[in-house]
Amino acid sequence: MKKILLLITFLSSFAFADTSAIEEILYSGDEAPVQMLLQTEKTHTEYETVYVPGTCYRTEYRQRCTTQRRVCRNYCNARGQCTTRCTGGGVQCRMVPVQIPYQCQRAVTRSYEVHDYYVDTNITFNFSHNDAQNISESFKVKVTGENYKLSVNGSKNYFIMQTKKREESHLRAGIKTNNITYDIELISADMVKDVLAGGMKNVSLRNGVFNFTLGQGFDLNHFNHRIRVYRYKLLGSDDLLLDTDLNSNDISFENSGTRSNISVDINTLGINVPSKVRIITDISFKLDESKLLNKDEIDYKTYSNWIFK
Repeated sequence: MKKILLLITFLSSFAFADTSAIEEILYSGDEAPVQMLLQTEKTHTEYETVYVPGTCYRTEYRQRCTTQRRVCRNYCNARGQCTTRCTGGGVQCRMVPVQIPYQCQRAVTRSYEVHDYYVDTNITFNFSHNDAQNISESFKVKVTGENYKLSVNGSKNYFIMQTKKREESHLRAGIKTNNITYDIELISADMVKDVLAGGMKNVSLRNGVFNFTLGQGFDLNHFNHRIRVYRYKLLGSDDLLLDTDLNSNDISFENSGTRSNISVDINTLGINVPSKVRIITDISFKLDESKLLNKDEIDYKTYSNWIFK
């Protein structure tokens, strides 16, 4: 039975822009390498000046004349003698600018795409995992010109780790060949979900001993535990007293039933626990985040911020 489903999409443009190709696989557990070939075209933009028919305008000055209305008024002195005086009237002329249209050739800058070479992008996936249950992980590669991008859409049952990537390319006879190999490791997320899904519960502080519970299965071989202790202030910033990652000597835990009971004796960490204290603690699954491809699909951290006074 085939365990790889391939979905291929090819996108092109007749305007000679970089073409794009998309290929997607649905991986379901086969350990054999999976290969893709995506074929595209690399171009670059150039510009040219061309002349096209158009309408241009020139400025000419023309005489414009207007007829002014004559205005007359009566003026009388103290003895009642009146005279009529008139102003204005006649024709007044002046030179004014006028835009005259005419047919011309106008310079226009146009862009166009120039073919550089064809691109063959060969993608190889090497998969490894420690559990073949419920594997259904989608991997999509998009190539535009010679630029490529890998994205994943997982089942949320596995952490998808890109443990290694190898690249090599060569250009011959107008074809650039890019060979890319991904080493992909799938790590089951079941234990992480069991431990972190419910967050931290039953939080308490007694005589400097900080207690809380997580889901069953917590241990320091698979999880990091960071703690920060502050002297709490009602006003202003709290004073940081301790910021450290805990090791097996700093923490005690017991897995019982469906939960892990965890205790941290802060008194043994080199500080005096104040009467009013803020404790921030982070629990995270141990993995290299820089290699994780599906960061937003599975919660692998939990956080608490508690004030005791």
